Amino acid sequence: MIKMELEDKIKRLENYLRNKKSVLGFSAGSDSTLIAYILSKVSPDSLLVTINNNMMPDEFIEYTKKQAAKFNLKHKVINLDFLTDETFQNNGKERCYECRKLMYYNIQQLPEFHEYKYFLEGTNITDLLENRPGILVLDMFNMTSPLVECGITKDDVFDMIQYFNLEYSFDTTCLATRVKTNQKVNHKRLEMIHDAEVFVRSNVEQENIRVRFDDFNAMITVDNPLDILDEELLIKLRNKIQNIGFKKVFLDITGYEKTKLTESIDDDGDYYYQLPYNIDLLKTKEKLESKSYLDGIIKLEENLYYNDIKIQENGKISMPSSNEFVNKFNQILGCIKRKDI
Repeated sequence: MIKMELEDKIKRLENYLRNKKSVLGFSAGSDSTLIAYILSKVSPDSLLVTINNNMMPDEFIEYTKKQAAKFNLKHKVINLDFLTDETFQNNGKERCYECRKLMYYNIQQLPEFHEYKYFLEGTNITDLLENRPGILVLDMFNMTSPLVECGITKDDVFDMIQYFNLEYSFDTTCLATRVKTNQKVNHKRLEMIHDAEVFVRSNVEQENIRVRFDDFNAMITVDNPLDILDEELLIKLRNKIQNIGFKKVFLDITGYEKTKLTESIDDDGDYYYQLPYNIDLLKTKEKLESKSYLDGIIKLEENLYYNDIKIQENGKISMPSSNEFVNKFNQILGCIKRKDI
């Protein structure tokens, strides 16, 4: 049954991308790898574009080239140095928003961009549970998120990656995201983070590994921190990371936290989930109405309603208690339009 549901979602994604000659922002992470692989099967005239923004791990660009060649898709790399921009150096809360604007603008400046009909990126349904203001840029550049449009969650992505036996990069997140907000980002700090993460990864066999920078203190975050509570290993990590230039070294014993859709219960006994951003109810209503597979009753009053689901401007989405909470929530999550920053 589970395999059948997965194959149905794969067919949905294949049909959505079929014969869509597209430009895809490509990081070789799980999301963009899955989309690139499907494009190679159903729309092989597509183009992968990678931004080398000078804030990614050294191995990043070569890996994207290797993966693009494996899929037999055209691939271009655009070299930009974001660290010459004061917005990125200052590392404020708007950095990721400005980063996406700059990346997508430069992709659109490619001479051949007009030859492609669709501009794609890899946001999945689960990403919409997080506070990612960069998503607001997508409408600005008329971009499409096929995983969102097809109702595909992060778990679905991993299941499909395994189903197709695909390789992908575990670490395609910008190194600047490791630096605490409002602390300066520069080459030296990013090199320290990169060297520390490479060393931890060479000694710890876990998927998600981060070394976070806070005033030259290092916080090591891994999936299962209790598995590395070995005195000899911890001393080894501490000594090397301090030698790199960090003052103190900490281990986050809560572990790497992945966003998960889990319901809470409000005073009325309804199940709900609180999104970390405000919702544009009118744009969300328009998006719900545009989906042919959503045939329920949509009403916009003080709040927005889709059947028995209530969507509030403050980000709270609630419904009567139901075993179908997650499925019903994910069904409409892709239509949620957040308000501007």
